[in-house]
Amino acid sequence: MIITRKSVGALAIAAAFAFSACSSSGGAATSAPSASAESQAPAASESASAGASASSGPAVSGSINVSGSSTVEPISTGVAEALAASNPDFSFTVKGPGTGDGFKVFCKGETDISDASRKIKDEEAAACKSAGIDYVELPIAYDGMTVMTNPANTAVTCLSFPDLYALIGPESTGFKKWSDAQPLAKELGSNTTFPDAELAITGPGEESG
Repeated sequence: MIITRKSVGALAIAAAFAFSACSSSGGAATSAPSASAESQAPAASESASAGASASSGPAVSGSINVSGSSTVEPISTGVAEALAASNPDFSFTVKGPGTGDGFKVFCKGETDISDASRKIKDEEAAACKSAGIDYVELPIAYDGMTVMTNPANTAVTCLSFPDLYALIGPESTGFKKWSDAQPLAKELGSNTTFPDAELAITGPGEESG
């Protein structure tokens, strides 16, 4: 999460976000990319204690604009909702088009907080600097990645890191079959034999972190 220094309201909400991260169970959170109410419910529940604690301090007022990672969006929404529940003069907007898109508007000065699933890139930091945007980074959660194959796929039962890189890495663009990745996998030290079957991979777009 990247927060601009120019807004006092942004820094106030930042404290609530930081508290939420420290007080949540295990200090980590995972979430589906969807911003539906169902996906937001767990985040809102876990952050309720943060909102209650925040209410015991000075009242928060004004508005805040958050954009960026769709993965972090439910966490931001849950914490903001908890804070708004005890601070009627506070309002918020949270959007999750993607980490890259979030940095674009943040470095134009259009948002107060940029949710991110990765570190800010050098070119993005340069854009912020050129626009006079001074910011701080706050880690609020750590997520994980699960790689799954279809249960009907009996040809492949185990994949190593070299296998995964060969299948979905930057050199794999345009691969249509599993076997297309065989030469690269072998070059990387893999002993896996890929089937001569159609390879269909889905994932977030380039704007995602």
